[in-house]
Amino acid sequence: MSQRVLVCGRLPEGGRAALESAGIEITHMPDRTAGSLSDIIAPYAGVIVHSPHQVDAAAVEAGGELRVVGRAGVGIDNVDVKACTDRGVLVMNLPWGNTVSAAEHTIALLTALARNVPQASAALRAGVWDRAAFLGVELNNKRLGIVGLGRIGCEVARRAQGLGMKVLGSDPFLAPSVAADLGIELREFADLVAHVDFLTVHVPRTPETEGLIDAEAIARMPAGVRIVNCARGGVVDEGALLAALESGQVAAAACDVFETEPTTNEALVAHPNFVGTPHLGGATHEARQRVGEGIARQVADYLAQGVIRHAINVDALPPDEQQAMAPYLHLGRSMGTFLAQCFAGIDRLQIEYFGQITESTLAPLTANVLAGLLGSFLDVEVNEVNAAQLARERGLRIDETSREAWPGYSSLVRATVTVDGEEHAVAGTVFDRDRARLVEIGGIALDIAPEGHLLVFLNEDAPGVIGRVGTLLAAGGINIADMSLGRDRRGGMAIAALVLDEAVSGQDLEAIAHLPSMQWVRQVTF
Repeated sequence: MSQRVLVCGRLPEGGRAALESAGIEITHMPDRTAGSLSDIIAPYAGVIVHSPHQVDAAAVEAGGELRVVGRAGVGIDNVDVKACTDRGVLVMNLPWGNTVSAAEHTIALLTALARNVPQASAALRAGVWDRAAFLGVELNNKRLGIVGLGRIGCEVARRAQGLGMKVLGSDPFLAPSVAADLGIELREFADLVAHVDFLTVHVPRTPETEGLIDAEAIARMPAGVRIVNCARGGVVDEGALLAALESGQVAAAACDVFETEPTTNEALVAHPNFVGTPHLGGATHEARQRVGEGIARQVADYLAQGVIRHAINVDALPPDEQQAMAPYLHLGRSMGTFLAQCFAGIDRLQIEYFGQITESTLAPLTANVLAGLLGSFLDVEVNEVNAAQLARERGLRIDETSREAWPGYSSLVRATVTVDGEEHAVAGTVFDRDRARLVEIGGIALDIAPEGHLLVFLNEDAPGVIGRVGTLLAAGGINIADMSLGRDRRGGMAIAALVLDEAVSGQDLEAIAHLPSMQWVRQVTF
């Protein structure tokens, strides 16, 4: 049965091909009206949306089959990320697709403000030839303040430097060495706004950035500053901006985005020193092609292969690590499943990474251990998206450590759970790049594949135990596909792990538990 994906808005031919080649059935609604998708989302495993279409909490609740939301662009204001995370739905965007287009549009608005291009063009159309009324300023040697130095902000900086502007930047997450390499003078936000001729913002709309450029921030700016917002509506306080335009504190302003879209702020749009465009930052043929094809490939790769790129709500593996780490992700989930089915009342999980694996991105591996652990007993979908949050909600303490190589293994992962103060551990590794194996249970070495039906038992190291278990299984018509044994010579105990062709009945499991020398027995189904 093929999976279904709903696409609202544009879908380039390359995007359609990417989805269809992955065996995905497409429902394309290019003219879908703006608003929630709650009324149509139910049968779809994935949705691809543009800015007008809302994947809100109601849509997530209605999306019983939903696994992934692809945002065709950068901003995710129209997606309820928390609701998606709670339900284990992956949210991904395409942060690079319209970078160049958005940066170029920012420069276009900067130039328009400096030289009064829209006003002069409108006057000319009206039959007025008046050069004096549209006297402008040069960009050369002017100070441009950039708030937010992500991909777009940095591209704006490069282009502004090409125009001879001195670039100041504010971004708490950009290393000073990187800013220096880009020729950007880093400053704190309050200091930056006090020393600019032009200001442009390139930050997402969050509770921390909403109204960032407000009356107080504008008052700190030099009189006659020019402001551009090509980022997200609401980052610039439109009321404060209009008041500053009317007072002359702001000489000119341009917005490509607004607090509500389409904008209803007629007074701001009509101001003679304001330039507005209807959210055109990514509206180029090239950007639309890249974004449409790119997000379709990402959604197809996730649904068909489990490959995650540009995820919003999960720590994903870098593309160059995904193939090598895939068997470890399988191992991690299997180890979590093993522990959950063997031990009840877990209140702490400790994960130790040894050797070469510590050089990789470990967060997705930890998430898979958690997904295996929690998915065995929770009645909700648990995956790498929501596992960490579900663990926090249930008060499960999680500790991670990385150490030097463990003797005998180039890489090793050990997961230890605590139940009523007692620790229980399982360790695993990957052989030959793709064979996940459990190599330690309860501190005793063995070697078994985490697959199918696994029967594990701890017994006193005495003759006849394996034979009695084998006889009991044979009587029940159950075949042993693989087996591994381990001994703890110091404690006089032994452990066995048997891969069976089918599950053992509750009655036979009880009989095994009562065999002579038996300490405990567990059955795990992967």
